[in-house]
Amino acid sequence: MRTSEPSLPTSPPWSTPPPELSTQVDLHDVQGVLLHGYRHMGELTLLFLRIDDADGCRRWLRELTSDGTLTQADRTEHPSDSTRDKTRVNVALSHAGLVALEVQEDVLDSFPHELREGMALRAREHLRDVEENDPDRWTLGGTRHEGALHVLLLLYASDAANMEPLLREHRERAQRHGLREVFAQRGQRRAREGDPPGYFRDHFGFLDGVSQPRLEGLDGSPAYPRDYDRPVKRGEFLLGHANEYGEWPLSPHVAEHLPGASALPLVPGLPGRRDLGHNGTFLVLRKLEQDVPAFESFLDEQASLAPEGSPEERREWVASKLVGRKRDGAPLAAPRRHRLLRRLLPFLFQKDGTPARASGTGRPQPDNDFLYARDDPHGYGCPITAHTRRCNPRDALPPSPHVSSDVTRRHRLLRRGFNYEDPEGKGLLFIALNAHVGRQFELVQRSWVHFEQLGGIEGVEDPLAGDGGGRLVIPAEPVRQCATSLRKFVTTRGGGYFFLPSLKALSFLGMKERAADDGRGVPRS
Repeated sequence: MRTSEPSLPTSPPWSTPPPELSTQVDLHDVQGVLLHGYRHMGELTLLFLRIDDADGCRRWLRELTSDGTLTQADRTEHPSDSTRDKTRVNVALSHAGLVALEVQEDVLDSFPHELREGMALRAREHLRDVEENDPDRWTLGGTRHEGALHVLLLLYASDAANMEPLLREHRERAQRHGLREVFAQRGQRRAREGDPPGYFRDHFGFLDGVSQPRLEGLDGSPAYPRDYDRPVKRGEFLLGHANEYGEWPLSPHVAEHLPGASALPLVPGLPGRRDLGHNGTFLVLRKLEQDVPAFESFLDEQASLAPEGSPEERREWVASKLVGRKRDGAPLAAPRRHRLLRRLLPFLFQKDGTPARASGTGRPQPDNDFLYARDDPHGYGCPITAHTRRCNPRDALPPSPHVSSDVTRRHRLLRRGFNYEDPEGKGLLFIALNAHVGRQFELVQRSWVHFEQLGGIEGVEDPLAGDGGGRLVIPAEPVRQCATSLRKFVTTRGGGYFFLPSLKALSFLGMKERAADDGRGVPRS
């Protein structure tokens, strides 16, 4: 029986954290998807499991953390010939899953309210999921099914041949430990000839995941393009580390007297508590259906807006203005160094302003070293209301570029998406990692994607991911263009919020003795 006692504070009472104990991150403790994204993996299965046996699930977690099944962030992410290097495994739990696992009530109360409430409950107000996007209509999670999505097992493989045995193994393993399969969602990434390695295109044909934030102290990977800004503080994505505010993100914590809790770090400012969230994060999942015929039809209808070019070039011009990049990832806001070089050496550039390349060579990395207020203040290249400019305004928000850069850094997301195609349709499995779901993912979705007034222009929500019916204003001289009656190209079909724990936290959650009391030394009944 749970006893009623005064609730513990949910976050340490400070505005500026004490110095971190270490400048290094223990990559053996961090799940690999947070740092790498497994860019060379072509297959994904999201296996959703329901906990029917809490003791069995704890045994399952102990096995996953002790036998090397879970992929850690210290693993080198390069393709190899070994079978082991062709698969990856990570795991996350929903709030309903933590309850089913019999996690103590005081620990559950220390989780952020976004996770406790769940995506379905927050979708209408905080994510603008209404009408066709309403959570009552979702096929994955939503009002009807979210409570059954206890565990999310993320299975990655280099190809379908390696996915099948991996999926079979983990289905059997979960069933043996009292976890029941609720849903399996498959995803794919397919490279296109000429595209940079490690990238894939969504069903609209655009290179995905181009602008990814780099983590401070963990940005040494050469696989990402040169960025426009310095690395972001780790605490924006990793619990237990300082964030861009110079604070520690809200992190779940446990009583230090519990068996296994001593392996978790202390929580500064909360005597007697250990940090369950340290080296973990929160995972956001969205199943987004893409209406490709509607998108391509819209390009046909609006092609006349383009100032010049062949019919196909005009269609691509409209497509790039909707999204804010060309389909191959090239930016519309020309980087400053390109403008200078084009003035001095014009023969090095194509008609559209992008750098020319030698015949037969593929593009290296897509360019990400540009700013909007500095390089394209009026939106003549990338419209102010285009999708990518909305989701990452860089230096373009009021009142100043400096303030805008600081604000934008506090709302970045690590994206780990995949395409999907199933009998219901095709689209994007949007997967994002962030330390503060409300301040990062939800703010971007509610206040940037769906905001209907930008730069003094009204009725202009996101032209790609919005609800349709609005317009896209395309600045130009002497007269701006306007694409009206935007259609709805993307529909939400499901999603959820999950806790992606560290290896130490998963080991603690799997402790056999941990459920013997309610976290205060009071036996359960």
